[in-house]
Amino acid sequence: MPSFDDLRRYLLGQLNAAVRRPGMYGGEAVILTLLDALAFADDRTDRWQIELDALVKRGAANAAMVSGAVHEALGHRSEDVMASVYADLAHRQGWLSLDADSRIPGVLGERDCLLDDVIAEYGEPPLWLGGTNPKYSKTLGYPDRSGALVFFHFMPEMRLMATRRGDGGFRDSFVFTPAGLSR
Repeated sequence: MPSFDDLRRYLLGQLNAAVRRPGMYGGEAVILTLLDALAFADDRTDRWQIELDALVKRGAANAAMVSGAVHEALGHRSEDVMASVYADLAHRQGWLSLDADSRIPGVLGERDCLLDDVIAEYGEPPLWLGGTNPKYSKTLGYPDRSGALVFFHFMPEMRLMATRRGDGGFRDSFVFTPAGLSR
């Protein structure tokens, strides 16, 4: 019979896989279920509820949860952007495993660049959300100097659409590139 620690490790593994490839794991509902289960397992349900309430207060979730807020902010659905919001929460709770130890000194501004440009500048991403197929959008996550995650959101053409960081207003947390603004 699996121990409690075995079950917790399994939940952590599933959560880390689900935020990286949300479409393969059932999307937002599965990510939320895994996060809720980990909050219960770690006796953090009250703290987790505070995190969920904060999402709504800052506009990162609405009646359609994070997917709905992403649609309002970007004008379209984006599973990788949705997953990045939950990845950020999981990172703060200590539940997210990063693939590499890489920190970025700052955030790319409002200039156009490609996925390869970001990787050349900052190295392999510690967090890759979405598949590797260039026909689909994806998000790369890097910790900054403080350890907080900075996200680079790419359009299907592998052009940087926006960077995002912070716990402020959700719409205000996006810095769009010219390519992202023209979408």
